[in-house]
Amino acid sequence: MCTWEEKQMVPLAIESSKYFVDRYVVVDKASKDGSVDVIRECRDRWHLDVDIYIKPELILSQARMFAVNKLDEEWILIQDGDEVFHTDGPNSVQTLRKFLRVRNVVFCAPMTQLAGDFIHTHASRQLPPHPFLYHNNDTFYLQKHGEDLPGIVAARIYLSKVYKFNCKVKSPQRIFLYQYWGEWCKTTEAYKRYENVEDYVKARLGVKDLSVHVEKWYKRYVDTLKPYDEKKYGYYPKVIREYINQGKIRGNEKNRLE
Repeated sequence: MCTWEEKQMVPLAIESSKYFVDRYVVVDKASKDGSVDVIRECRDRWHLDVDIYIKPELILSQARMFAVNKLDEEWILIQDGDEVFHTDGPNSVQTLRKFLRVRNVVFCAPMTQLAGDFIHTHASRQLPPHPFLYHNNDTFYLQKHGEDLPGIVAARIYLSKVYKFNCKVKSPQRIFLYQYWGEWCKTTEAYKRYENVEDYVKARLGVKDLSVHVEKWYKRYVDTLKPYDEKKYGYYPKVIREYINQGKIRGNEKNRLE
């Protein structure tokens, strides 16, 4: 699990996978929002086996490889701090256990994305299949620059069900910065000069404070969001449904103030 400023999301992520995972290796990019403290609270509350590494110097692909190299378990599940698995119904992550007798494979599946908050998304946000469950045959390698997931010498098996949601439920500034992430990390290789995407964007825009740019952009961004349609994109993961019903997670307008 790679994390960066995921204080709000990471408890849901861990809660959604804790009955499927034996050990967590978390690589955090020196979050300033208390994400690591929250992860430790989750570890202690649920009595989990969690190793935490603070690696601000690593970009995402390097952080994933760092984590993979710390594992000797037979199966490796890649989950980010804002990804929530199904734990009930036909798409439950538990149904994947029947596949664990297979060897030298990596399982790929589509992923649904929520945007802005837990009840909105973009017009069409089911992301294409991507690798997420790897048989650990010791053939992992760092792919060419720009590829976030590790490569592996193994057959790919494509699953049709959506097992997890990606929740872009961030602060307005985080969502604003995300649009520059590929530019910073991939197309310009600016990560070699700027430690984080925020510093890069400030330099690119020639400002010391991003707040005005963020506010203008976020107002336009909110207008592009659509109510999430469960009939079209599938049912919410159980933990998200429960958090919404209990009022633990907030909607769009309140989230904008954070």
